[in-house]
Amino acid sequence: MAKLVEELTDLQVRRQKHALNAAGKPCVAMHAVGGVQGLYIKCSPPNGSNATGAKSWILRATIGGKRRELGLGSYPTVTLKQARELARDKKTSIASGIDPLAEARAKKSALLAQRAKEITFRDLAEEFVLIKTKEWKTAKQVGRLRQYLKDYAYPAIGELFVRDIRREHLIQMLKPIWEDKNPTATRLINYVEKIIQKGIVDGHRDGFENPALWKGNLELSFPKAGKIHKVKHQRAVDWRLMPQFMNQLQQLDDPIGSRPDVQCLSFMILTIARPSEARMVNWQDVDLESRVWTIRADSFKSHYDWQIPLTSQAISLLKAIPHRSGRIFRTLNGREIPDNYLSSLPDALGFDGVAHGFRTSFRTWGQEQQRFSEEALELCLKHVDTDATRAAYARSQLFDERKKILNAYEKWLFSGDCQNGNVVSIKKSLGTKL
Repeated sequence: MAKLVEELTDLQVRRQKHALNAAGKPCVAMHAVGGVQGLYIKCSPPNGSNATGAKSWILRATIGGKRRELGLGSYPTVTLKQARELARDKKTSIASGIDPLAEARAKKSALLAQRAKEITFRDLAEEFVLIKTKEWKTAKQVGRLRQYLKDYAYPAIGELFVRDIRREHLIQMLKPIWEDKNPTATRLINYVEKIIQKGIVDGHRDGFENPALWKGNLELSFPKAGKIHKVKHQRAVDWRLMPQFMNQLQQLDDPIGSRPDVQCLSFMILTIARPSEARMVNWQDVDLESRVWTIRADSFKSHYDWQIPLTSQAISLLKAIPHRSGRIFRTLNGREIPDNYLSSLPDALGFDGVAHGFRTSFRTWGQEQQRFSEEALELCLKHVDTDATRAAYARSQLFDERKKILNAYEKWLFSGDCQNGNVVSIKKSLGTKL
């Protein structure tokens, strides 16, 4: 028969203290309080945060044949009366075959699962941006993503839980910009779809249905992009005018070295580089002796370095630059050359084009020659993800063939010499009026 324990009063409970061990050092003491078999007040020794020692309620019970201790809360937050009521409830549950510990774990697990779904679109989008920061080639791409989210996504769905985003929310987000800013709207919904998909696989949303899916879903609520928006390609100087353009461009750099923007654009045209690549090229990546410019793998998020052959004119241009460290092309006060400096030069000279358009000028020239492979022309543009260039990886990026192409292009740029060493009149090459 279980020994009866005297029922302590609240005052007696308040006076209970920790114990001392055999060495005389403070230790935990468990005091039965009576009223419910197995109910104890646990008294801990004093510590830095509690000078008198903490007290808490413990119920000792047998669950599934094992002796267990159930915490019922701290004293005096949980009073003596409340502790006895809680203890009686737990013992009743145990007698009914319910394990209070398992029940508590299940509740905690359900709470954590619920909290995992309580993430806003804004918070998930910021996680997505951090991932893309490590993946994408340039800061410009990440900056554009951030701007789209800030201007269009966050005002519409930023504070919604990912689990609560519905198709109608996304329609309302796109409606104001679909017809007036269609390219922006198209990119935006592509980003949003990926972000919500991340939420699905991360467990922030039930099921596998993505409300931002375009095909067969959102597309049904909008007119086709091709019917409301005409694609505008980058303005490009006609390839037949390129010798004339290069002549006038060089005349701007007088005296030599006075126009870093002109030098940068000339280098960009000779190497068929992107404006951002030409503006940021560093001396440590250029080997004048080997006549090679190497774009490092980490600078464009790739697994390999990319080598660009340098033509005679490109080498001469570089050798004319007095400094030999850091960024090659910089403003006269040492700063980075802005992209719009390069794009404004064609218009200033009376030609219809922008900086990025010179890659199109080259590509059209190459197409007209009909003597270079599509594969090599694409690799000159550093288009390494197309079907036409996949086979080129095993052939050293077709460096030698690209070198021949760039040398031939240089001849055209500076003499109008197209194929057989003959200088072709600009007027003759144009034929009829453009």
